[in-house]
Amino acid sequence: MNNRITEKYFTQDDFSQREADVLAQVTAETGFVVEKEIFRGTIYDKGKVGSLIYKGTLDSKSAVLKLQGLKPEIDEGEIVRHFTDQNQSKLVRVPTLYTHKPWAEERGYGYLITEYLDAPKIFEMPFADAGQMRDFARFYQEYRTSALTRSWVEPETKKDSLVFTVRRVDHWRKISEHKKWLNLEDYAPYLVRYYPLAVKHLPSIPMVFCHGHLTANDIYRLPDGSFVVLSNLFWSYRPQWYDLAFNIWNCLMHIRDVSYTFEQLLKYVEEWLAAYRDIPVAKQDKDFERKMSILLLERTMGAILVDLGANDFYEQEENKSYFRHLLDLHQQLFNHLAEKIETV
Repeated sequence: MNNRITEKYFTQDDFSQREADVLAQVTAETGFVVEKEIFRGTIYDKGKVGSLIYKGTLDSKSAVLKLQGLKPEIDEGEIVRHFTDQNQSKLVRVPTLYTHKPWAEERGYGYLITEYLDAPKIFEMPFADAGQMRDFARFYQEYRTSALTRSWVEPETKKDSLVFTVRRVDHWRKISEHKKWLNLEDYAPYLVRYYPLAVKHLPSIPMVFCHGHLTANDIYRLPDGSFVVLSNLFWSYRPQWYDLAFNIWNCLMHIRDVSYTFEQLLKYVEEWLAAYRDIPVAKQDKDFERKMSILLLERTMGAILVDLGANDFYEQEENKSYFRHLLDLHQQLFNHLAEKIETV
């Protein structure tokens, strides 16, 4: 069982409409003192707020409060405890959990309070330099071999990499067509080209348990060289190496320079892939290159359909100039990756 956040697009209402009442209840119950809001989680649409996160204090300690309005399949507080129970790493951990209350039907929300991390991210997106890429590779090796030693959920036995991915892509298409931002020619030719490649390449890629939202924004580096992983609602089964592809995709989505060329983008992607090839666990996979290509193709398809094609961020006047530029870059990247694996 995995948490299915984006699949709730068509059913999620705006949890922020209840913010004042819920926040008053939780602060009265816990003694948490709010300083400021630091994040609101939406499902592509500013009217579909699923969570609210605040910085503040609890018992005079800096802390973070997350209000969870979207109903999860697995409570995040329980995920943190499961991870901690099986973690054998001295270098990778999750935030210290102070208190939490699981999502309940009668309340329509849950919450958790964790430590506040006064530390930098592993790098600032979109761009990591060579040293930061090596640092990410070091983190990844430790996370895959010592921090994650076993799954705490059962795999969905009927869902292989092809079924998992095609279901997601079809859901993204429905969201994109619901928003009606893209022209048909912006996405349809890419879908037509994508599905045969998915059918050919995905069935041979195993589903593995991993962190499904592994980005620089979710990894903090402490002064002693250790790492703390956030966004723990997203631990789930994904196609092998999905977490590595996700990091590259998220970097590209943060590009804000409209003069940035496709040649520069391709060079940056290759720099990341070169860093990945030096990760010991990746070196053991003789099929690593092909898998990364089809996984990056999936990430690019998702970027076209929803991350660009349905995200309210690009509706804001100050962000509209990024939309067409990023869409063009991702369409070119899609074609490059498709050509690369069509002959494999």
